[in-house]
Amino acid sequence: MIRKLLLFIISISLFSNVLAQLQVSSMSESELDALDGFIVSEILGCDIELLNVEYGGNPEAIGIFEYIENDNMCQGGFDLDRGLIMTTGSVDIATGPNNSGDDGEAWNIEYQDDFIHNYLVQHQVITNSVSLYDACVLEFDITSPELKSIDFEVIFGSEEYTEWMSPFYADVFCFFVSEINGDIDPNFNSIPQNIMETGNVINSDACNSIENKPISPWTIRPYSEMFGMPGVNECLYVDNPNGEFCNAVGYDGYTIPMHFNLTLQPNATYKIKMIILDGVSNSWAGFDSGVFIKKLDNSDNTSIDYSFSDIEYSDEGATVYFDNLSTSSNGSTYLWDFDGDGYVDSDTVSPSFTFDEPGDHIVTLEVINNCTGETVFVSYVITIDPFVGNDMNLNESDFFTLSIFPNPSNGNFQIQSPVNLNTFSIEIFDVSGRLIVYENMDGYNQNIDISYFEEGVYFCKIKDRFQQVVHSQKIFII
Repeated sequence: MIRKLLLFIISISLFSNVLAQLQVSSMSESELDALDGFIVSEILGCDIELLNVEYGGNPEAIGIFEYIENDNMCQGGFDLDRGLIMTTGSVDIATGPNNSGDDGEAWNIEYQDDFIHNYLVQHQVITNSVSLYDACVLEFDITSPELKSIDFEVIFGSEEYTEWMSPFYADVFCFFVSEINGDIDPNFNSIPQNIMETGNVINSDACNSIENKPISPWTIRPYSEMFGMPGVNECLYVDNPNGEFCNAVGYDGYTIPMHFNLTLQPNATYKIKMIILDGVSNSWAGFDSGVFIKKLDNSDNTSIDYSFSDIEYSDEGATVYFDNLSTSSNGSTYLWDFDGDGYVDSDTVSPSFTFDEPGDHIVTLEVINNCTGETVFVSYVITIDPFVGNDMNLNESDFFTLSIFPNPSNGNFQIQSPVNLNTFSIEIFDVSGRLIVYENMDGYNQNIDISYFEEGVYFCKIKDRFQQVVHSQKIFII
């Protein structure tokens, strides 16, 4: 007899859960070597071919961010859960609390690029006398074998808000795209185009009018107190002095999540140049700005499930055949645990397994997305009836079953058994094998307090008076 008793899926983030609402981490020199993997998994998608990745800037100016909802710190959602952060100074300034309105760290490194300088002057972001400093530059080539539409979410924040908004020292972010090695895409050529101008914001329907400008405190701003100038693209702006709107964000102002799109033609090759830099007038570098970028679509998510056959009994035991029903847009690794002990028993896509003991067996399939690193689990309980007509010698303890519930749980577990457990003990281990709980059991029912456990996967073992394991099970704390 087979009974499906539970279905539970866990997604494990690339980042650990933290109390702070916004967490950032810069990249060391060694981590920059692995930047291409992060670009593929978090920014572009796993079915993109990435070539010639180059980074220019201080390692402290680029990193990874994670945002966790916290209504006690924010009046409104930041809405981007994780992705890439690029800044003109240090990524640490992006995080709250926002107890300083003038944070900044100038690296004092001039960046000379006549094309970008002329572009910014033409779009009235800076004046012609302004020099470019403290650039954080990420460049790479991409190609796709199929038509590919990539949607981005972008938030731009700055300490220049609101006192220092000026074309004389304006920070700016650009996402330049050009086609190289051919002329396949009619929308791009060898001249770089900035696809992240305010006129290209997809989710700007609520705005009465949008001026087409590069992203900068001078082009997305409220009323300018310094110059008495009216606001520009003000519907995209969120005011945050002293963290009044969201104290998890360190910038005095930032934009709403702005949606942009990049469509790639099959087999065309594109050069991407993502850059954030500081305009400097009279050798005075202004305060820092930062941009948060993530891929909006979820086409790389993994779905997971499996089915299994009727039990085939024989002298060797009870054989079950498993059919892996999981789907992923990219390559995946499949790991099976047939006996609930937390160890991998098979990495075959659709294996079979012969159980040599009757009772309830938790079978867990773990699927790892080889591109994004996403890990998901699914578990079913398979009940094997007592073997009849074979030569297996079974102890009395082999015939009894017990229940551990609720699973998953966040407070306590109840253990119920049809036999008295006063000579038995329970042990609970974490994923590293460290013993967390050891208790002697008493009677038919027992409550196990796990309210102080951290979220995650644990392994429970019930032992008889001879210290033989009579029941093992994976348990989940949420």
